Amino acid sequence: MAYFKILPILRDKYVDMGMLNISAELYLEQGDEGYDKYIAEHFVTVPIIPEGRYTGKFNKDGVPVNQTDYDNWIKSLPTVWRLNPFCTHSIQFEHDATEEEILWCFEWALGITHWNYLMDDLHCQKKDENGNPYSQVVNQPFHYSARRDYFRTISQLPLGNRSDYMNSELAKISKVEAKVNKIKDVDFTKVKTIGKYSVRQ
Repeated sequence: MAYFKILPILRDKYVDMGMLNISAELYLEQGDEGYDKYIAEHFVTVPIIPEGRYTGKFNKDGVPVNQTDYDNWIKSLPTVWRLNPFCTHSIQFEHDATEEEILWCFEWALGITHWNYLMDDLHCQKKDENGNPYSQVVNQPFHYSARRDYFRTISQLPLGNRSDYMNSELAKISKVEAKVNKIKDVDFTKVKTIGKYSVRQ
């Protein structure tokens, strides 16, 4: 049966916009529709990076100065087989979302994303006209940038110039920070719920 794993919950750029951003990896199991396709695409070899890591030089952007040397180093490393998720899905929540609401949303996302995967309609697997990976995040730049700019603007207004609504919006930031601290160590496989969810650790 298809399942999801909720990734570690961290303080990220969404917190400054009063939103809790949670991501989950989505997996299929043997017997699931599309499993053979999934294994063919996502059961891959990955290099085992040693503790000392690559010792060559990097530029200020973290790119190896000598790309050929870096590529040869990667090729020289031993590898292991790893099953990657068929999709990693992120959802933004309000600070008062319950753990069960979070699980419900990812259960829904698992079902719809599995269907889209079977239909070859996952945005994360498509590329734009420039060959760059296309994703739902790329598809919503206006919504993200508009909310980010709104929060930046109202946070710079003098307190007396803010409406009650603006103050309530800004208050969400500290509420989301508190929520991140509260649920960052939650084992979602052990949350007591009314419904049954396909979550694993």
